[in-house]
Amino acid sequence: MANVVETQVFNNKEVVVEGWIWALIASELKTGQVVGIDFLGKPLVLYRGRSGRPYALDAYCPHMGAHFKEGRVDGEGLRCAFHDWKFSGDGKCVEIPCSKFAAQTKVVPPVSSYQVAEHYGLIWIYAGEQGTEKDLPRFAELPNDSQVEWLVGPRTFRPCRPEVVMLNAIDAHHFNSVHPTASKLAGGMDLRVSVLSPKVIRLANASPVPKNHWLGRLLAPLYRKGTLTYSLDYWNASTGVVTLGPDFLHFHLLFPHRPNLQGGTDGVMVFLTPRRKGFLGWLKARLIVWITYLTGAYFERGDRRIFESIQFSMRVPIKADHPIIEFIRHTESQKCLALPWRRPQNRQGAAAFQEPRLETTTEESR
Repeated sequence: MANVVETQVFNNKEVVVEGWIWALIASELKTGQVVGIDFLGKPLVLYRGRSGRPYALDAYCPHMGAHFKEGRVDGEGLRCAFHDWKFSGDGKCVEIPCSKFAAQTKVVPPVSSYQVAEHYGLIWIYAGEQGTEKDLPRFAELPNDSQVEWLVGPRTFRPCRPEVVMLNAIDAHHFNSVHPTASKLAGGMDLRVSVLSPKVIRLANASPVPKNHWLGRLLAPLYRKGTLTYSLDYWNASTGVVTLGPDFLHFHLLFPHRPNLQGGTDGVMVFLTPRRKGFLGWLKARLIVWITYLTGAYFERGDRRIFESIQFSMRVPIKADHPIIEFIRHTESQKCLALPWRRPQNRQGAAAFQEPRLETTTEESR
């Protein structure tokens, strides 16, 4: 990359970085429910089988093109509303109710299916060929989902790319002008960069709590290690994992984004804390996620007006922009896919299906 203006992946409206991308708030998909979504420019349906497991398929039935969102869940499969054909979670046609053509299920071309995971209150789809659940964005400090309490905040839309939206949390320089209250603590932050994997970059503060202001002096005893805890792990250049707070109580924020075909960003925020035992433990956990929500809402309000009109182009970088430049460079190293995302169709059985053997009725056969 010659400079931070000439980029191929960062702020490119024609691509998306490969990886797990949030698709839906999990509570919006009940058991036995079917929902149609636009995912990276591709129409899909998400449905939840009777076991509670979510599945994702291409939106249209290969028979006559009816939209599966009008269909119904049958066990772990999905039936098309038009002719009641049943498809399994991996996209195979498993039943044609009409007895004359029941044997033709084997030659019906499969519907493309997608890797789905439910994690931290969201449903994720893997954009790419093959992903694993260990590649899902996560907090090193938090246990698995069953031991975490979360609060999913409102959806957000920004008319700029996900990578641009994510810059706000690593731009210490902007705290002074956009978030003046937080700047009392954020002033003088030193974000150190480390690459955790080809998909994950960490930006963590290494400076102590500033004591040149009454707020810093008041809070300094809460940071016994001396360093102001503010750490961000950025996954696939589209999902931020943020940890902050005093040594005895860390707050955790997840902000995943996905690009849309209009060049904007569809996002959501999730606020998390470890689950605690008993009613009082539950009450404490809910209080913590609500405090985290209020913290996130404060920053979101300030940044919203900037990202509503920004046309990002870093033509005059300064020393304070070092974390941003490193994030851009890491984004440029990512494997990306074209938008709209068009995964190759599974053509198994298509040739046989082009000329089905149909039963006909003649005068002689009557």
